[in-house]
Amino acid sequence: MSSSSKYLEQFERVKRWYNRLVKIDQGRQHDLPSDCYQDEVYAFFLNCYHLKDWIKNDKSVGAAAEKVEQFIDNNKELSLCADICNGIKHLRLTRTRSRQDPRFGKRNFNLGLGGPETTISVKYSIDTLSGLVDAFELATKCLQAWEKFIVSNINDEAIT
Repeated sequence: MSSSSKYLEQFERVKRWYNRLVKIDQGRQHDLPSDCYQDEVYAFFLNCYHLKDWIKNDKSVGAAAEKVEQFIDNNKELSLCADICNGIKHLRLTRTRSRQDPRFGKRNFNLGLGGPETTISVKYSIDTLSGLVDAFELATKCLQAWEKFIVSNINDEAIT
């Protein structure tokens, strides 16, 4: 990571939160109260959306700073992420980017009780006007969208 590319600090943080989501989605040791898993899901979407602020405020990205808002508006997954983030941050969504009114819906828990430790996986659904969205699939597409934006607009080889 270039010392002049500060946005990469936030991008790496987003990737770390995503890796926590992978474990929640696919199964991890069940050693926390269930609300803690939801906190981690929320933290991913908050950090994912706020990567745009790091890009906008990082002088090393050049013209990409001017393109990031339009990129979010034109990307279905990142506009959903924006609305999820703002809904979490402000309790209710008053302005929408996605026009989908996303809200967290059902949580499906799967406990693994065999073996030396109890494991848990949790599937989170997001209710939208167009139907249900799997939160993990959305997170995966958001991360991929940011990678595409960075490669296409900043051309930073440090993201791999």
